[in-house]
Amino acid sequence: MPAVATERAALPETPQEITAAWLSSVLDAEVQAVSQTPLGDGQGFMGDILRLDLTTDDPGLPSALVAKLPKKANRVMGELLGVYEREIMFFRSFGGRLAIRIPQHFFSDFDRDKGSEKQAEILQAVDKLPRFFSKLIGWAGTAIAAAKKRRYLLLIEFFSDLQPGDQLLGLDAAGCRRVLAAIAPLHRQFWGSEELHQHFWLLPLDVDARIRQGMFRQHASAYAQRLGPALNGHIDWLLKHGETLMRRFTAEAPMTLLHGDLRLDNVIFDGDDCAFIDFQLVRRGPAAYDVAYFISSALQADADADAEEALLRDYHTRLGDADYAFDRFRRDYHRALMIVLAGLASTGEVDFANERGAAMMAAWLERLKARVLLVDPQHLL
Repeated sequence: MPAVATERAALPETPQEITAAWLSSVLDAEVQAVSQTPLGDGQGFMGDILRLDLTTDDPGLPSALVAKLPKKANRVMGELLGVYEREIMFFRSFGGRLAIRIPQHFFSDFDRDKGSEKQAEILQAVDKLPRFFSKLIGWAGTAIAAAKKRRYLLLIEFFSDLQPGDQLLGLDAAGCRRVLAAIAPLHRQFWGSEELHQHFWLLPLDVDARIRQGMFRQHASAYAQRLGPALNGHIDWLLKHGETLMRRFTAEAPMTLLHGDLRLDNVIFDGDDCAFIDFQLVRRGPAAYDVAYFISSALQADADADAEEALLRDYHTRLGDADYAFDRFRRDYHRALMIVLAGLASTGEVDFANERGAAMMAAWLERLKARVLLVDPQHLL
């Protein structure tokens, strides 16, 4: 069983507080020394991600772990989005029983908050308000999140012998097929499962559809210029129908457990097999969302329609649901591509902190554009 801290006052708030003595106390094993190395170029946006190299004689401990905790500079945004608590609860609820490979969970803890257990109800109420009131509540929510100063910490397995994916480089169709084949068992495992409704932290994909549409409207003009005139029709269509599209997509497509941020940077390769990391954006929703999110971010822009079609057919076969016809799945995939297109509108305002982040987003938009150009929005509603 993963350890859970009993003394919350001792829960580290900064990397410097993760000492050998603290690790010994929560892992129930002696750690003589620990050294830290930032992962992800040291630029985890919402949090600090550290490799911890352990000096220990305990055979039950690995030589290295990954520690994840909020980055002070961006903690308010992470708190507002609920990403820290969500990932911890994901590992506690699903770790060790998934049909896909994820890191082993060694320890987690966070400061409890009664309001977070009502987050779905709160978001649903806010999402029904006129956009003007939604903005006011958003500002208030940010202020509340800033005042909470909750602490979170997660210790998980470090995949030392596996090769991380590289979203900047992308993949050819064969590489994409491997990843989709690896994630399909997760979608199949929770296909239509009632358990998905039993976790307060596992939000439906459309819980914030109106808020998302408001953000898209705010950035649509600059976004259209950034993408170029070829997608003007798609942007105009989303301005009129974006919220309705999200509602129908979530209501009509089969529900499952979504990774939510299925990008190559969150895939680790072990030969022909894959493991998956980073579950801060996990939600419940249509599997086609994960598929569109991944293909749009990873598949090289010069891949043709036949290659894309073959990927979809292979993934659909692996789902094995005779009641979910391929034509229906392909339509849901096209819907999801449009939702991803709308969701990236605000990325022009994001400070990626390094050149790789900006280059990665530019590559994603080029790949997404190639896929969306093949979509006729008039047939999606």
